[in-house]
Formats: sequence, structure tokens, C-alpha cells
Amino acid sequence: MPPTRLSPETIATRVRVKKPNKTAQHILKVATQMFAEKGFDGTIMDELCERSGVNKASIYYHFGDKATLYDTALTDLFKRVADPILSAVAQRETPQQKLHTFIDMFARTASHTPAMPAVLMRELASGGIHMPVSAREQMQRLLFALKVILKSGYEQNLFKRTDPLTIQFMVIGTLCFFISSEPMRLAIPSQAKLDPNLDETIAELIRIIESALLLSPSTYNQT
Repeated sequence: MPPTRLSPETIATRVRVKKPNKTAQHILKVATQMFAEKGFDGTIMDELCERSGVNKASIYYHFGDKATLYDTALTDLFKRVADPILSAVAQRETPQQKLHTFIDMFARTASHTPAMPAVLMRELASGGIHMPVSAREQMQRLLFALKVILKSGYEQNLFKRTDPLTIQFMVIGTLCFFISSEPMRLAIPSQAKLDPNLDETIAELIRIIESALLLSPSTYNQT
């Protein structure tokens, strides 16, 4: 049987709602940074103890094992990116405004949460072998929202028919690579500016995607 497709509401309710105490929050913060730096396999519990200042017994008490810690860390990380994007998109009216906001908010939220693009790119590079289902479901919430935006634009004779997954790859792939590659790009010696900043990248990505999607570019009023 094909897998059951869950609604965004169902997915959201499956995320843990119990707020961890201060010790658990600290463990989660340090572990998330280590997972972003080293991935699942490269994160060693002894090093997590050293960096967090928390003993191994306490880590296992709060999270059980490394797999559960990874699941919790990534789900929380991806949800912290998805929630504000979906909230902002819901406040916009037209498909063009919603698409603009989707791209803009993903860029800014991911830029302020750099562990998220780092973890996502590591998982994509490894084929997602450790990607928790609950974290993947947060990305599905974004895909569902994008699908609704594109479908609405098509039905209103504004957008061409297109595949939402391809557009999601274009948005998320481009911006995650831009954010994660910043240290490498900044290390290149140059007297002149080499790369666009985040605002310029957002504007260029919106321009490229919307110029391809819009049936009549003159109907688009940038907001």
C-alpha cells in the first residue's frame, strides 16, 4: 500500500509538545550544533558530554539514546524554521505575495538558524539515512504550503502549471547552499565584492522563479 499522506495539522501535532527543562534544553542546543558540524555518525557522546558539561547519565536520562536525541534535535530545528514561514505566508493574500514571502522567510529564517541548512545538506549528501521521519515531516509542511500557493496561482490564471517539488528544490537547495557556503566564500581573498548578500540573493531568486512561473510578468506587483 502507498504511504498515507498526512495533513499539515496532523504532522504538527505529532511533534513533541513537552517542553524540556533547562538541562535538557542545554543538551539539545549543544547537540544540535554538533550534529550540524559533524553529522549523526561524527557526533560522539563523550565529546557531547565534554562540550555541554553534562554527564552521560544525564544525557541518556533526558533523551534515551543518540538516535532519540538526533530525532528530537532535528525535529525541533526544522520546526523552528517551518513555523514562522507558514505563519507569515498565511497572512498574505495573493499567490504572488505568498510565493514572495515563502522564499523571503525561508532565506531569513534559515540564515538566522544556520544549523538547519547545515544539517539538511549533510542529510541530503548521505541520502537521508539518518533523517528522522518527524523532521522530514516538517519539510513536508513547507512543500504542502508551496503546493497550495502554486495551485492557487495556476487556478487564478497567474502561474503556469509546474511541479511543486522542483520549485521547493530550487528555493531550499539554492538558499541552503548559499548560507552553508558563506564561510568558504568569505575566505576567498579579494579587494572587490565577489558575492551577493542575502537581500540580493533573495531578490534574484524571486525574480528568476517568478519570471518562469508568471503567465504575464506585467501582472506581478512586487511587494
